[in-house]
Amino acid sequence: MRRIKTALVLLLLVTGLAYGQRRPAVDYSKFSHATQKHQAACNTCHKPPTNDWMKVSSFPDVADYPGHDACVSCHRPQFFRGAKPPICSVCHSKTSPRDDVRFVFRNPATQSQFNIEFPHDKHQDVIALMRRARQPFAFAHAAQQNYNNCTICHAPRNATFRAAPTDHSSCFNCHWKSQQPVADNCNGCHKLAATPNVLAEPQRISAKFVHEGGGEKKQHVAECATCHINITKAASLRGLKPDVPVTACTECHNQAGKRQDLDKELIAIDKNRVFVCAYCHAPNVGSLDPPASHYLIAERPPLKRKDIK
Repeated sequence: MRRIKTALVLLLLVTGLAYGQRRPAVDYSKFSHATQKHQAACNTCHKPPTNDWMKVSSFPDVADYPGHDACVSCHRPQFFRGAKPPICSVCHSKTSPRDDVRFVFRNPATQSQFNIEFPHDKHQDVIALMRRARQPFAFAHAAQQNYNNCTICHAPRNATFRAAPTDHSSCFNCHWKSQQPVADNCNGCHKLAATPNVLAEPQRISAKFVHEGGGEKKQHVAECATCHINITKAASLRGLKPDVPVTACTECHNQAGKRQDLDKELIAIDKNRVFVCAYCHAPNVGSLDPPASHYLIAERPPLKRKDIK
C-alpha cells in the first residue's frame, strides 16, 4: 500500500497536479514572441517574400502573417480544436473555415512586441560623408531626393510635417544584402521589448511651421540638419523628443529691425496673461507658459502667466 501511495505522489508531481496545483491555461488567442519556443530564427516562421509584397514594398519582403505550416508544426492540437479554434484569431478577423480574411499586417490594434533600434547618429555620419562627395550641395527639399539625406526616409507628408517610414523600402536601399544589418537579420533592428508597447511618433507641437514656406525666398527650404540638430546625435528611437531648438527659429524670427515675432508675443503676454501665442504654436501649446529659452533669447527674465498682474 505504501508503495502505491508513493507512486501516486510521484505521478502527481510529474503531471503538475500535486497538492491541487494546476498549470495555468494558455490563451492561444494571443501570440507572444517572448515565448521561448517563438524565439527561433525569424525565417523559421516568416518566409519572405510573402504574397502581394509588391503592394507595400520595393523589395521582396514580409508583408503578411506566416502561413499555416508555421502554426501547425507545433500547435496541431490547438489548430484543429473545435469549429472556431481560438488560435486562429491571432491572424484572422473571423475564425471560420469558410472565411480566410486576415487582419492587416501588422495589426494596428495590437501593441508592438519589439523596439526599433535606429541610430540617427550613425546615419548622419554617412550622410555627411556622401555630402562631401557630392558638391555643390543644393538646399532645396525638391532637389534633396538626389542626395543621401533625411528625405530618403522622411518624405513629405503635408506642408508642416515629414512622414516616418512605414516599411523597409528606405532601409533596404543600403541594408538589402551588403551592409549589416542586412534584410535577413531582423534582430539587427527589431529588438524584443521587455513589455509590449505602442509605437508612437514623437509629439509634434509646432503645428504652424511650413517646410516649403518662409516667405518669397522660402527660407525654410534648407538641409534638414540646419534645424534638426539634436536628432543627429540620437542613437535610438526610444525617448526621442521634438529636437529643434528655439534658436533655429529666432535666427530669422527675432532680429532687431527685421522680424521680431518672438518679442511681440512675449510683450502681448505682458499686457494680457491669457494671450495665446499663435504665430508658431497651436492653442494647446500657445496657451502655456513660454519656456525659459524664449525669454533668454529676448534677453528678459522668465515669467509665469500667473505672476502677471
